[in-house]
Amino acid sequence: MTQALRTPSSDAFAPGRVLRVYGMRRSGNHALINWIMRNAPGGNGLFLNDCRHAGDPFKTAQGVTVFEQGSELPIKPLRRKLQAAGKAPFTVVSYEDRVPPPQPKPLFEAPEVCVIIYRSFLHWSASLLRKIQGNDGYGPLDRARVMSKSLCIYSDMLDRVQGEDVIPLCYDDWMADDDYRATALERLDLPGRDLDRGAVQRYGGGSSFQGKVAKVRDLATDQRSDQMAEDLEYKLLLWTAARDLGLMVRLADTFPDDAKRLSKLLDTAKAEVSLP
Repeated sequence: MTQALRTPSSDAFAPGRVLRVYGMRRSGNHALINWIMRNAPGGNGLFLNDCRHAGDPFKTAQGVTVFEQGSELPIKPLRRKLQAAGKAPFTVVSYEDRVPPPQPKPLFEAPEVCVIIYRSFLHWSASLLRKIQGNDGYGPLDRARVMSKSLCIYSDMLDRVQGEDVIPLCYDDWMADDDYRATALERLDLPGRDLDRGAVQRYGGGSSFQGKVAKVRDLATDQRSDQMAEDLEYKLLLWTAARDLGLMVRLADTFPDDAKRLSKLLDTAKAEVSLP
């Protein structure tokens, strides 16, 4: 793939409109991006997946997908993808586990809009922990390191969703409400031709809990925290998060129900360790 992405660069690419999409892993990024691409103006578009921050998106993207009339085209050479996307294509550039900077440097000459995809804390943290628990070679310390760093980025992301320079899209609301999806397309200035949630996307391995499910309607994304409720690592994670004042303040602004549940945990849970 690296060789296929080597020749083209952003300097030689002229999109019509650009969405820069930021989101934490396990936040429904690819479900929403697929839905956005199905509603691309004119029906055609290009998606550059998981690019490196501050790098040329064509040289750092983990994959490039071209859409025609809302469907992915099975084209492999990148130059053919660019040809199929047409002149001045609608383009989505995604960044994972990154917070958008206050004034990001433009990637292209075309108008750019910054989008943040985010998810409720309890379900997001449960999904991410479950995902990395399945990684071979990851022990408890590895998981603790990944989760600690991710929680810090997630907390900063909650700050950015309040900014007037971004369009925030909440995965939980997107999953639950047709009206939310319709309104979101209006905010993105995209045609509302497809409000369906589509199929489960296989980027990132699909669902952390239901790997073989193909339809989004069959996912139980609003039950993830309950499904992890008895997991000791998850309990310790929530016990720690509830003691981070900065995170709790941000949660209270964005996900007050999550903050309330964590506050109750803070009042009732005990962690007692006695060395022999």
